[in-house]
Amino acid sequence: MPCPHRHLLSPALAALLVLLALPPDAVASRLLYLARGELLCDVARTACLDGTLTYEVNERLLWLRGRMTTAAGAGTMQITVRGTNRLGHVRYAPMEIVLRGHAGEIVDFRMIPDHPDVADWTIDRIGFLPAPGDPPRARRTPGS
Repeated sequence: MPCPHRHLLSPALAALLVLLALPPDAVASRLLYLARGELLCDVARTACLDGTLTYEVNERLLWLRGRMTTAAGAGTMQITVRGTNRLGHVRYAPMEIVLRGHAGEIVDFRMIPDHPDVADWTIDRIGFLPAPGDPPRARRTPGS
């Protein structure tokens, strides 16, 4: 004798099987932290940012947010991230953040890297280029 509730179980069971068959990234977005509440500075420490850099895998979104702690004037902070695809090819994605040069300046920068085949980004290098015509100032920190 057939089950009288069979017509109710089939759609629910089918939906569960579909969810189980999907890759984990399709069900819930992965958020990878490249830096979490860290001080990010160029080599000369002329520009430092206290912040967080994340990569949202599904959206392919690199997101830098934080606050400048040290600033020697207006310019561009360059953060290059590096990743490797499944075939082992190394890819780079440069981030260029234009800064006004004020200590305490809030940074909220988002970008989608050009390489959709990479999901494991890491910070490779950080640099700072002063704005043309902006004379170098003494390094300023919040409160100075």
